[in-house]
Amino acid sequence: MIEQVRPEAYFDTLSIAHKLDAQLDGGFKQEEIHLFSYFSSILFLFKGKPLADWGYQYHIDASGYPFSMDIAEAIQRDIQNVLFEEKEEYLVISARGVDQFNTLRSLTLFKEREEVIDAACTTGIVLPYTSALRALLSEPEIAKRKKLEDSSWLDQTEIYPKFLEVSKAVGVSSENLVISAATWVDYLSTQLAGN
Repeated sequence: MIEQVRPEAYFDTLSIAHKLDAQLDGGFKQEEIHLFSYFSSILFLFKGKPLADWGYQYHIDASGYPFSMDIAEAIQRDIQNVLFEEKEEYLVISARGVDQFNTLRSLTLFKEREEVIDAACTTGIVLPYTSALRALLSEPEIAKRKKLEDSSWLDQTEIYPKFLEVSKAVGVSSENLVISAATWVDYLSTQLAGN
């Protein structure tokens, strides 16, 4: 039984689920919540916020996705409380989950998180969703850890200089997170296609 869920992870799962559910027919997978949470943490850093303030960390799981125990525990709580409904290997956010998300997103505590999560998840609309997933899974830190079969904590700070370089090269300011996020995913997709 889950004792306590980190509030940041609880909010993040609901926010990501709400956005993915609106984009996808048939639901989303748990690993996609982890992946978009991880990408959101990169955007949080890009906005100039200390990564320590994100509240939790990630490592690579056996399937090659970023994984956070805090996110996993929050997802289990969401399922227990019927905020998420299970549909075979997929999840959907319930009406109760949407209500809970709408209540939480009005809190000042989660405003900056909502901004970066929204930008991260919007890449699945701006770019084809499966292409965005493949590109995000090819991100340099993830790719390095998969290649080395290294399960230590992922270090998003190493991505920051390249992310900044790519954004500046196309003239995107850090104020426009959606375009910065889409530019980064497009860059990763181009790199992936070149290999």
